[in-house]
Amino acid sequence: MPGGSLLYFGLAAARLAPLHAVAAVGRDGAWLVDPLARVGVDVSGVEVLPGRSYRWRAEHGAAGGAPLEERQRLGVYARWSPNPPRSARQSEIVFLGSMPPRCQLSLLEAAEGPRLVALDTMRDFILGHRRRLQAVLPRVDLLFVNRPELEALAPEGPGSLLRGGRLTAIVLKDSARGAQLITAQGEWRMPAADVEQVVDPTGAGDALAGGMLGRLAQLGRVDEPALQEALAEGTRWAALAISHFGPEGLLRP
Repeated sequence: MPGGSLLYFGLAAARLAPLHAVAAVGRDGAWLVDPLARVGVDVSGVEVLPGRSYRWRAEHGAAGGAPLEERQRLGVYARWSPNPPRSARQSEIVFLGSMPPRCQLSLLEAAEGPRLVALDTMRDFILGHRRRLQAVLPRVDLLFVNRPELEALAPEGPGSLLRGGRLTAIVLKDSARGAQLITAQGEWRMPAADVEQVVDPTGAGDALAGGMLGRLAQLGRVDEPALQEALAEGTRWAALAISHFGPEGLLRP
C-alpha cells in the first residue's frame, strides 16, 4: 500500500493549513505525489530520485498499537541530501517526520527561524543513530513518540527530556488509550476517538501529528490550552486513519 510519514501527515494537515512538503521518493514512488497535490500540498520540494523508495513493513497484534515487529529499507533516503525550496524554508511550523536524523538535521539547518519545530522518530533511529538524533533534539519544541520509543529514548522517564532545553511538550501516542500530552507542568490525556472498527493502525501517529500541527497553525499559538485543543483534532484524524487499510480513510474527508 502507498504510505510514508508525509502521506499520512499531509492528508491531515493540508485540510487545515498550507503545507510545503520536502521529501524524497524513488522513481517507483513518483505517483505518491499525486494524492498530496490533490489536497493542495505544495509538492515542489518532493524530489524523485533514481532508486527505490523507502519501504516499511510491520506486524501488529490483534489489539493494534505499536508493532510487534517492524522492518525498514531506507532506499533513496540513505543518500538523500535535502534541499528545501524557499517556500518550505520559511515555514513557521516544521514537522520532521520519521527519517534518518542526518536528514532531519539538514532540514533544520535550512529552516529560517520557525516558531515551532516538531519531531517524530522510531526505535531504529533511536538505537542506531543516537549521536545524530541527540544533535536534533535540543532544537525541537514538540516530540511525538509511542511508548516503546519513549522508553528507548529516555529510560529514566520523560522528565529527563523536558529539563533545561527547548523541548516543552511530548505527545505520547498510546494506541487504544488515545494520546497523552506531557509537559513540565503535568500530564493530560486525550481518549482515542471512537471508530466502528480498527482496520489498520499504520499511519495513525502521522495523521495525529498532521491534525495537531494543522490546528496549531490555525490557532496561531502554542500555549497548553492550544496544545490540548490541537491534540483533540489530531485524534480525530488518527481515527480516520485506523478505520481503513492504508491511507484510504484520510482520502475521504
